[in-house]
Amino acid sequence: MNNNSTAFRRLKENSNFDVVVIGGGINGISVFRELALQGVKVLLVEKDDFCSKASAAPSRMIHGGLRYLENGEFQLVKEALYERNRLLDNAPHFVAPLETTIPIFSTWSGMFDGLFKFLGLKDKPSQRGSVVIKIGLSLYDWFTKRDQLMPNHQMHSSRSTQKRWPMMGGKVKSSATYFDAWISSPERLALELIQEGVEAGGVALNYTMVSGLEQGQLTISNHDAAESIQVKTHHVVNATGAWVDTTNGLLTAPSQYMQGTKGSHIIVDNTELLAELDGNMLFYENSEGRVCILFPYFGKVLIGSTDIPVSDPESVRCTDEEIDYIIESLRGVLPKLDISRKQIVYQFCGVRPLPSVNTSTTGQIPRSHSLKQDKIGDTLIYSLIGGKWTTFRAFGEEVADELLASLGKTRVCDTKQRAIGGGKGYPVTDSSKATYLASLSERHPQYSQRQMETWFQRYGTACESLLGALQGIQDKALSSLDDYTQGELKFILEREYVSTTLDVLLRRTSIAIEGKLTEESFEEISNLVADHFSWSQSERDKDRAQSKQVLLDFHGVELDALPKVSKPTLQPTVTENEQLLDGEEYVFNQ
Repeated sequence: MNNNSTAFRRLKENSNFDVVVIGGGINGISVFRELALQGVKVLLVEKDDFCSKASAAPSRMIHGGLRYLENGEFQLVKEALYERNRLLDNAPHFVAPLETTIPIFSTWSGMFDGLFKFLGLKDKPSQRGSVVIKIGLSLYDWFTKRDQLMPNHQMHSSRSTQKRWPMMGGKVKSSATYFDAWISSPERLALELIQEGVEAGGVALNYTMVSGLEQGQLTISNHDAAESIQVKTHHVVNATGAWVDTTNGLLTAPSQYMQGTKGSHIIVDNTELLAELDGNMLFYENSEGRVCILFPYFGKVLIGSTDIPVSDPESVRCTDEEIDYIIESLRGVLPKLDISRKQIVYQFCGVRPLPSVNTSTTGQIPRSHSLKQDKIGDTLIYSLIGGKWTTFRAFGEEVADELLASLGKTRVCDTKQRAIGGGKGYPVTDSSKATYLASLSERHPQYSQRQMETWFQRYGTACESLLGALQGIQDKALSSLDDYTQGELKFILEREYVSTTLDVLLRRTSIAIEGKLTEESFEEISNLVADHFSWSQSERDKDRAQSKQVLLDFHGVELDALPKVSKPTLQPTVTENEQLLDGEEYVFNQ
């Protein structure tokens, strides 16, 4: 059972750790998992929810970074392509190939600009022509020639491009197609990594503050500061992303390692655009030479992003100006498309944890990762700088190896080929998936075929843990959201470090980002959360108010303004004679 009370109890029983990782974003989580799998006694602490800041706000691409080639970051691109392929193998339940098209509007543009930029003689981005794009994609193919999982790139004529993309208009000269990948639920993948680390002996805590370091002891308190513990360690990993310098100051190791840029994205409900994409991603540049992307995401379209310097990562929002910028950039490549603000169902923003360097533009800031080491007394502090979602495993492995050397330990487990969570035993072909789902339905006849398919898509083979826990328990669909069940959400509440309604809506599920959230579903789910924790009325009101404010301020979701929906007549998720009575207690199978 994974929850904070259990973890905090373990912490009180034994508060000495080989390593303490501060920061529960994807890179801190990766270090935690790597160390736990090597038998290192490791603690992970996060002041908010796991994977709730920059790690929850990526473009949701798992990619090599084609754009980074013009900065000369060849090793990063090569590493990222390798790690992309590992995720396709190890996490097929969340990571899948994504055919990508680059519209091209000239032949030779950017040929010399790219060279000058590589040599440091030009700083502003410029339009890339077909020759430059051909060179870049050829390098992409070459880097993966010994580890090729997807087809090589192809170039297309103006005629074939306009036939495939009728909304592009007559200015497009040609196009290129290649494959990268996308991730459906980065937050759940991060949770699976945490669970694997905990199963290996690590301790993980969210909503937990570190308030100082003194004589090799960290002071750690839970979210309401009701209880604090002194934790002893000689190795601290600072994986707090854009907050690295702030955290180092707290640890009396002041630094100026970081600078941040924010990236904003929007999710739009536009059936015409979705049909035009037809499962593909567009990787295009706007009038400023800034690379933008859009691709289908849960029946909607994800569009991004911006790259704006910020000094205070706590204050970032997706602004009206950024939304205008994103929409205007899209009109530049699809001028025949009609898109409006009313179609935006969700927006999000995060701060990239980039190194502090002197460049003229944000696009020139290196995207590779690095590790800085400081020492306070007998305690070594390792600060993680940079790091892409795609390369989290490699970065975690690198940091873990440094710590293993310092601890005098050797690696006992390699994660390169290690399946993650619901990717274990995942059926990859259509026929094997059909066989797998038929087997699930045969073993759990109380659930409909549709529900089985939904859970398999949502959790991969980890759906078997859910089904095992629900065995013999009467369950029913939510009245406001029929593809989720009460038992499913109570399983999440019981085992997945949930403390607030937002944890469920934003990170344990994709309800909000899919644009599915209504006033009714919010009320039903918030009541389930409140009942699970036996909250008082004031605690319920506080959680609801805070949740609605965050949804509005950070994601543009105004629940009170959403139209009321009538409750549909639903096909029962379970058989009619096994409906769960409201308020009935769940006792899950262990």
